[in-house]
Amino acid sequence: MNKSIIRIAATLHVAGLNFRDTLKTRHAQLREDRERGSLTLEQIIWTVAIAVIAIAVAAIVVAAINSKAAELPGR
Repeated sequence: MNKSIIRIAATLHVAGLNFRDTLKTRHAQLREDRERGSLTLEQIIWTVAIAVIAIAVAAIVVAAINSKAAELPGR
């Protein structure tokens, strides 16, 4: 075999081993901290409340724009 092909194969092999070790380490970290990223009921309530407020503000703005547009002549 050509030496360059052997070097490429060795490089790919080492890269694969490094990638596997990285994945194993990351998996172990995630297993240790199972509650990481989990939503609590409080977070869900706050998210829903903020969404409702944002929708209400958008509805008020749209209503104000529509009422002003209705007052314009030519409609």
